[in-house]
Amino acid sequence: TWSPDGRFIAYSSNQSGNFDIWVQPLGGGRAVQVTTDPASDWQPAWSPDGNSLAFRSERDGGGIFLVPALGGRERRLASFGEWPAWSPDGQTLALTLSREGGSQLFLIGRNGGEPRRVTSSPSIDTEPVFTPDGRQVFFVSDRGGGPQVYRMPATGGNAERVTFTGNYNIS
Repeated sequence: TWSPDGRFIAYSSNQSGNFDIWVQPLGGGRAVQVTTDPASDWQPAWSPDGNSLAFRSERDGGGIFLVPALGGRERRLASFGEWPAWSPDGQTLALTLSREGGSQLFLIGRNGGEPRRVTSSPSIDTEPVFTPDGRQVFFVSDRGGGPQVYRMPATGGNAERVTFTGNYNIS
C-alpha cells in the first residue's frame, strides 16, 4: 500500500522466515522491516498522516495492531479483524470480522476501545473504504446474491447498493 505522500510502499513479505510488514522508500535505499513477531503480520494500511501503519497480525490469537511507520512499539487495537481501513481524519479504522456464514464491518478508534459493529446482515461484508470526507463507508457485500458495492453512513445505518453487475459465479 502506498504512503499518503507517495514516497514509501508498505507490504508484507516472508523474506525473514514469516510474514512481516516492510516499508520500502521509493527514492532508493533499503527496505525497513517494521514488524518482527514470529506470527504472521500482513494487510498494512497507512494512517492518513503517514506516521503509522495498522495491520492484521496472527499473534496472540490475532487482531489489528498499530505500529509507527518505520518501526517501533506495536500495540493491539482489536482482538479480531482484518483489512483495516483508515478514516480520512485518522481517528477511526474500519475492519472486517469474518465468521462462519458471513462477515461484518466494525469501527474502532485510533486509540482502541470497544469496536462498534456497523453491519449486521447474514452476508459477507468486507473491504471497507471511507469516502474522502469520512461521512460514508463503501464496502463489498454478497447480500444482493453476488459481490456488489454498498455504501452506508460512517456512523452506521442502512446500507444502499450502488452497483449491479448481473449474475456471475465466483470460484
